Amino acid sequence: MAEWLLGVSSVDGYASSITPGFYWQLIDTELAAETQRADSVILHAGSATKPNQLLHLEFQSRPDRQMPERMLEYWIRLWRLHGKPIHQVVLYLKKTNSPLVQVDQLQVGDTRHRYGVVRLWEQDPQPLLQNPALLPLATLARPTPEHLALVAERVAAIKNPVLQKEIAGGCHLLAGLGFSQELINAYFTMGILDDSVTYQAAVAEYTRRGRQQGLKEGERQGEERGLQLGHNQGLQQEAQSLVLRLLPRRCGQLSHEQELAVRVLPLEKLEALAEALLDFDSPEALDAWLAV
Repeated sequence: MAEWLLGVSSVDGYASSITPGFYWQLIDTELAAETQRADSVILHAGSATKPNQLLHLEFQSRPDRQMPERMLEYWIRLWRLHGKPIHQVVLYLKKTNSPLVQVDQLQVGDTRHRYGVVRLWEQDPQPLLQNPALLPLATLARPTPEHLALVAERVAAIKNPVLQKEIAGGCHLLAGLGFSQELINAYFTMGILDDSVTYQAAVAEYTRRGRQQGLKEGERQGEERGLQLGHNQGLQQEAQSLVLRLLPRRCGQLSHEQELAVRVLPLEKLEALAEALLDFDSPEALDAWLAV
């Protein structure tokens, strides 16, 4: 992400001032006691002529009228914590015609604060396709079904199975902002679930239950029902696990009550929460969403 947005590389004469051979470092994103968090903060090690700098990223699935004020507040807090130059970028993920996604500064009287804006659907997908780590973002760059198929091909070509599963999961999540569930499932879902021990265990359990029921309804019908229930349960657990991993990054540590409320959500609500949490910036945002 940093190399793509800053146009710099971890080679070509850059010498790390953090640790020898270390060029990028993720920074704690908590900015204040009230658990306000930036989405991502990355420290780039500079050189003798170019100082260290921070890259601050905010990911948005929908326009936010308060974004200019938020970016200024993030800048002030990051500067106080680290005292280094800060390059800020808002990445808008979901295509929209709202004029709010064109705004790249806050100007009030003599005060002006500028930041970068990337509307992902306008980006050339080729640089994103060249780096496996950027393939989830590539699903939304000039999105077309043909382009989604190309991303799926690049994911399938990843030889490390653990890395392939992680990137496929990211592609599945972000592609939901631009494509139908049926099209996404055609390229990603089964590949992810087939490698999931949670899904395999659920299928085995519900197949067993289906076979027991099949003693009354017929062996074949029971197995079919067991497989279907297992598939649904596997999707439920995968969605629940993903949401519970992402929420602390957006809202801070969840309370016991919040975690319990998320765990009892049906699959449809979990999928909706996976999209909505991209805009959360506090525990109160989660509480408000759960209360609707």
